Amino acid sequence: MTDEFFNTDMQLFVDHRADWPRHFRLRRGAEVDVAEEVETFKTILRTCDQVCTDIAAGARGHWHEEVRLVDGRVVVPPHIASGYEKLRSAGLVCLALSADYNGYGLPVLLNCFYLEMVAQADASLMTIVGLQAGAATDIEKYGSEELKQRYLPRFASGELQGSMDLTEPQAGSDLGGIVTRVTEENGRYFVDGEKIFITNGGADVHLVLARDAATFDRSKGTTTGLSLMLCPLVLPDGTRNRVRVARVESKMGIHGSPTCVVEFDHGEAFLLGRRGGGFRAMLDLMNHARLGVAAQAIGVAEAAYREARAYAAQRVQFDAPIIQQPLVKSMLTLMAINIQAARALLYRTCALLDQAEALRLYLQSERGAADPQRATLQKELDGMANLIRFFTPLCKFYATEISNDVTRKGIQIHGGIGYMAESRAGHYHSDSIITTIYEGTSEIQASFALKEMSRGALFATLEQIRDEIEPLRARYPELVEMVCGAINTWISASIPALMGDPQYALLNAKRVCEMVIDVLVAAELLLQASLSEAKHLLAASFINRHMLAVEANARRISSGDASRIKRYDRILGLSDD
Repeated sequence: MTDEFFNTDMQLFVDHRADWPRHFRLRRGAEVDVAEEVETFKTILRTCDQVCTDIAAGARGHWHEEVRLVDGRVVVPPHIASGYEKLRSAGLVCLALSADYNGYGLPVLLNCFYLEMVAQADASLMTIVGLQAGAATDIEKYGSEELKQRYLPRFASGELQGSMDLTEPQAGSDLGGIVTRVTEENGRYFVDGEKIFITNGGADVHLVLARDAATFDRSKGTTTGLSLMLCPLVLPDGTRNRVRVARVESKMGIHGSPTCVVEFDHGEAFLLGRRGGGFRAMLDLMNHARLGVAAQAIGVAEAAYREARAYAAQRVQFDAPIIQQPLVKSMLTLMAINIQAARALLYRTCALLDQAEALRLYLQSERGAADPQRATLQKELDGMANLIRFFTPLCKFYATEISNDVTRKGIQIHGGIGYMAESRAGHYHSDSIITTIYEGTSEIQASFALKEMSRGALFATLEQIRDEIEPLRARYPELVEMVCGAINTWISASIPALMGDPQYALLNAKRVCEMVIDVLVAAELLLQASLSEAKHLLAASFINRHMLAVEANARRISSGDASRIKRYDRILGLSDD
């Protein structure tokens, strides 16, 4: 298979599923040539396709090359530096940054396409440009105008890169454990502490989550009292800041992505947002990063699938290409279906996020203030926000687990050669594994989603699915009935078993997430089914397989209770009872 980065799934979603007329009407009013605007978007994405083709070719054969620490300076491998320069020269960095600071103001959906394309070309490079864009977006949202003018044009030009500095030895998923301290001294702020596992830790600008020294003892162990600080390597007066990379980690995969220990020795920093409000500000960056990691995972999975399919088509055994073997054909088909399913969920979520942002800005505008439907629109926006909080962890959970499965199958299809150190199939799997870990493990994502379900997002989602697919019943009666049956018979029946015990609910968080994802993806694929025969076949295959999975998960949940946890305790030797 030839490389394709701006793929048909992206093109279909841009042309048929994103509501661009409403998006531009809310953002700019009636006088917008929607077709022209969308064509501009597609031109950017086609350019990205061309650049990613070059990046992928330049990265081949260099996967093993590691980041180095030379005289305190982080040095990425030459192919990473070259790939970054290609993106920078083409103007393809910080695409979501607004035009006020020399960005494109690209919608989240299209930025997601961009990240997926870059990840397909080089997963390590994607972490660098992804964090660069994420840091710039947070500065744009929470920084003072002085900070924005000082840093954002340089982000947009590619001169500056960024990192997100959260993790500490005692503070991984639980950010309440953060002890890095920020102290105010005569109106200036200084950061002291150590951060570990910092992706792109050699960046020019660090966004650091630190505990306010003034409330340190009172807030310790909680996420209150945390402030988000912009800590540059070079201060505005040109002096070197007291920030250093102490170590660069050696990893299983994404070797070209710097993962660093970063030390702050009274480094000067600048407050983003309000003092003590850093956790909320960082959540914005983290949630966008989670969607970015989902895009990264899909890009890696796509690369692995293409490599496996090409190998299966040319590898001859028993006088025929192994792609003709039914089991191999089945594996490849599942890989293709699952990648498209993960895309369906991610693209739907990103499009919803874009609509919510357009509606939010409209309601803040003079036009929105005078709209007689303002109250109704505000209610719609609140509903969108609830669904986005629910869908975001689902996207990250689903796409990354799919990527792990797809890349593992890629090794299997390659057989013995897939296990060799030089095998690209093995490289893709090694790169994929981290996606289920950083920006919150799959288990953390499932627990976050469960929390949103308890706040009403589950029933809102199921109601939305019913409303969307019911008009399709005349055209696809059996498929619509299977999805509705999964919701009404199985999901609805299993929920009461989770209500009585929070620990039992957490034990089944992944199962519940999988059930919701299955019907949500089924609905999105049904909405795309009329666009081509291939999409119809995809929807039918997914629904026939996954509605059975919904039933199996529901039966498993309904058949148990919290005593299952006690049994696990005995098996693990945690209890003598």
